[in-house]
Amino acid sequence: MRSVIIVIALSLSACGGGGSPEQTPPPIVTPTPPAPPETPLFSEALDCVDTPESSVVTGTSFKRVTLSGENAICNDGSQAIMFIQRAATVAGEQNWSINFQGGGGCIGEDCAARWCSGGDDRMTSSSAPNGSEFEGIFSQDQANLRPDANKVFLHYCSSDNFAGQRSDVIIAATDTVPEFRIHFQGANILNAAMDSLELGAVSDDGTVSLPPLGGSGLFTISGTSAGCGAVSKQGDRLATRAKGLGHTTQLICDGNFTPDIPFLPDDDRRDTVAAAIESAWSDRNENHDPLRDESCVELQTEAPWRCDVPSYVLANHITESPIFVRMDLGDPTISNNYINNGYTAAEFASGVRDGLISASQGTGIEQPMAIPAIFAPACGRHVALFSTAGFFNTSISDDVGAVQTLNDALDLYAQGLPVTLIDTIPPSLSSCGN
Repeated sequence: MRSVIIVIALSLSACGGGGSPEQTPPPIVTPTPPAPPETPLFSEALDCVDTPESSVVTGTSFKRVTLSGENAICNDGSQAIMFIQRAATVAGEQNWSINFQGGGGCIGEDCAARWCSGGDDRMTSSSAPNGSEFEGIFSQDQANLRPDANKVFLHYCSSDNFAGQRSDVIIAATDTVPEFRIHFQGANILNAAMDSLELGAVSDDGTVSLPPLGGSGLFTISGTSAGCGAVSKQGDRLATRAKGLGHTTQLICDGNFTPDIPFLPDDDRRDTVAAAIESAWSDRNENHDPLRDESCVELQTEAPWRCDVPSYVLANHITESPIFVRMDLGDPTISNNYINNGYTAAEFASGVRDGLISASQGTGIEQPMAIPAIFAPACGRHVALFSTAGFFNTSISDDVGAVQTLNDALDLYAQGLPVTLIDTIPPSLSSCGN
């Protein structure tokens, strides 16, 4: 059979050629299949925002710095930024005050709603101005009792409480949202900011340069809302880094001291809240790969999800720096999550208040460096550090009748004096400025 096939093959090769020499047919080339299209970033996949509005006002007192490093990126891949202002005096150049901007967050599919309904740039730096101005703790008001310092405002654009460590996360399509890609690199943004400060940050326009971080001055780390969550997760780590450069440190957390589980009524509602926190913790592990407080992760083995509860971490696991907590007993933003789960406003306020009192008594799992300082009015204001009304005009009467504003209380705290100012339920001690 084999010989027959060969003869036939030779005969076929000689036919139709007009006696021309045998030619080798060209090889058959299999075309390379096209590469599958890359999943688009959310900003490309979601046709809902043309130009995001800036979450910071345009001004000239603080200048923009674009952070370097391939992982110092916002949700959409744009480079993260911060705003800087050099101290007004030579003595003040020994001090530093760095603030983490707040503004909620997202984990997965909810990032689509965040982008489409937020309308600002807490997921990108593309709309941020070249300079800005700030009220409250960073204001130039002569009434501001904070010491002169180099000031840094870290723009929030990672939606992960400055804790994420993952890029190109693919969020699956749903009936209403297409598949999209997103980055969660908040922890690396923080590291890039600190690296820049250690070298001596220079504004993009070259008009402002900061001295290199280091020395014997005070290093203050503050955050509002989601930025307060960042203080709970990264405060000890950053304080250790600053102390290694010679600084003394203080932490300030504004507007994210939620009712911890033990301070909620023991019923089905509490179980629902705990289950929701645990579910979100699991989703963050998958999508954010978050950097959390190390001692909390090490010690909280039975319910590790509690390391995502800022009030629990602040009261139990901050050991490297004194901590000041400001939380409104009627916080409309935080309380809304609990009211939607069936709690009353009074139950929310009681949970916050009981947790703050416990923290002020130093009853945490780990021994704090100092008893937490507390400022807890009942004015229905979410955050106050960067609000003239919240910082300068809102006050609480202490047990001897002296009136203290947030500005006053932070000054006492900076002097190392104890501060425990907590309103009653119903409110009787707060004066809520406009």
